Amino acid sequence: MPVRKQIMVPAAVDKKIRRLARKRGISQSALIVEAVEALPESSGQIDHLLTFVGVIKGTPSTLSEAVDDIYR
Repeated sequence: MPVRKQIMVPAAVDKKIRRLARKRGISQSALIVEAVEALPESSGQIDHLLTFVGVIKGTPSTLSEAVDDIYR
């Protein structure tokens, strides 16, 4: 059962919501629901990324700190 929500958004965001909903041929509510559902669960996404920590072999252990120096 849908629940009614009343929200306040900046004027620029309102224009963007209206434009995107019109372009996609859906209601503003449907657009907002789709956008919220597309957001990753923050803890779940981090857990997935942590799985890959350290899997790139042959890179310096300080790669994230020195990426600009390495890829110039």
